[in-house]
Amino acid sequence: MRKLLAQAIGSGLLLACVLVPRSSAADVTLFAGIQNPGKLTVNNLVRETKLGGVFGARFGAGRVVGFEQTLAFSPNFLESGRRAFNTQSNLQIGIPAGRVVPYLTAGIGLIATYGEFRNLGDIGTKFTINYGGGFKLRNLAGPLGVRFDIRGYSVPGVFSQTLNFVEGTAGLLFTF
Repeated sequence: MRKLLAQAIGSGLLLACVLVPRSSAADVTLFAGIQNPGKLTVNNLVRETKLGGVFGARFGAGRVVGFEQTLAFSPNFLESGRRAFNTQSNLQIGIPAGRVVPYLTAGIGLIATYGEFRNLGDIGTKFTINYGGGFKLRNLAGPLGVRFDIRGYSVPGVFSQTLNFVEGTAGLLFTF
């Protein structure tokens, strides 16, 4: 599992180096937020899932068309005691309008769960698709700004169904 996650991260960073010119704007966001998963049916019973938190970092480059790599951790994913590590590689399309940069994003990645599995079984490591958008408020105090983001995630193959959840985050943005 760790080897697969390391390969995904390495591939994403390599793709960023190839696709994004060195003259592009770069940024790093440290974020925190919430995840709202949908319901799951396990053993013919509909299981309620728990609203959970998420925190991590996003590394991006590009102005209008760019790339972004996300690394995130969820201490209570779907239920108490289940943890998740999430890595995503995304294409990002933004509209630079001074300090405000609204953007759309979509990408693929992996999510790996571990910990205590109370009401639900082990999900393991799964492929993910994500999509969303938000806006960056760049250079509000020197290189510091803020960023707000909403994303939808689809995780196929979770107990023979697709797990869909929404994530909303806010973060501190550092631009270079």
